[in-house]
Amino acid sequence: MQDAPLADFLGANCHAFTRGELITGWSRRQLDACLRDGLCVRIAPGVYAATTHANAPAVRGEALALWQPRALVTGSLALHLADNRISHRNRADLILAANTHRIGPGWAQLHRTGPVRIRTDHDGVPCVTAERALLDAWRYALRPQRRDVVWEALWTRVCTWRQLARELDRAERVAGRRDLERMLGWFEGGATTPLEVRAQHEVFTGPQFRGFEWQAAVSAGSRRAVVDMLHRGACVAVELDGDRYHSTREARDADRERQTDLAAAGLVVLRFGWNDIAGRPEWCREKVLEVLARRSVA
Repeated sequence: MQDAPLADFLGANCHAFTRGELITGWSRRQLDACLRDGLCVRIAPGVYAATTHANAPAVRGEALALWQPRALVTGSLALHLADNRISHRNRADLILAANTHRIGPGWAQLHRTGPVRIRTDHDGVPCVTAERALLDAWRYALRPQRRDVVWEALWTRVCTWRQLARELDRAERVAGRRDLERMLGWFEGGATTPLEVRAQHEVFTGPQFRGFEWQAAVSAGSRRAVVDMLHRGACVAVELDGDRYHSTREARDADRERQTDLAAAGLVVLRFGWNDIAGRPEWCREKVLEVLARRSVA
C-alpha cells in the first residue's frame, strides 16, 4: 500500500488510473471513500481520476486509452493533444472496430468505423494522424464552426493543407465536402499561409478591396520587397504577420529595416496578426478602409 492517502495522490497527479491500479496501490475502501466524498470520479468504465482533473483533455485521452487500448482518439481532442494551442470541444471522439459493442462515457462519442491503419501517440494516448483528426473534427463540428476548426489547425501547423487534401481525397463521405474543397482550393491558388488565405477570402473581400493586389512586388530603396496587399494608387500596404514574427533579434532587425525602406518608398504600412484576422475581422477592414480613404483624399 502507498504511503500517501489516495485522495492526496490523485489530487497531485493529473492522470487517469484504472480501478485495479488504485485498489492494488491503496484499497477498495479508500477508493470508495474518495468517491463518496467527491474527491474522485469514474470518468470511463473502470477508470478514475481526481475530480479536479476529470475534465482535463490529457486525462480524458488517458481514460479512453485505458478503457479501450485498441481504439484511437480523433477529432478535436486528438488535435489538442497534438498541440494544446488548438481548442477542443467538451465531447471526445473515439474510433473503434466496427464489431465493437461498448457503452462509453457520456462525454465521448464512439465511431465504429475502424480499423485505422496509420496511428500516432501523444503522451501515450493512441490517436489517428493529425490530418485524419482534422478531417474528423470538420465532420463532427457544427456547420458554422467548421472553417474555424480548419483555420486553427492549419495555423498551428499540426498538418499541412496538402496532407488534409490527400486525406479528403481518400474519404468516401464527408459532410460539407464542397466547402472544404473550396477552402483547400484557395491554397492551390498560390497563397503562402493560412493567415493570408483567410485574410484574402474572408476578411478583405468585396468591391472596397478590389484595388488591392496580393503578393505585390514593390521597389523599396535598394531592395525589391513583396507585400501581402498593396494599393498602388494610394500607396497603402498591408502586411500579415506570421506566428514566427519577431521571433529572433535578427528577424526584428531585418523587419525594422524593411519597414523603413517601405516608408521611404512612400508606403503606409498596416500590420495585422492572426488574432486580428481571426478575432476582429471587421476592425481590420475598417482600419484599412479608413487609411485608404485618407490617402485617396490627400
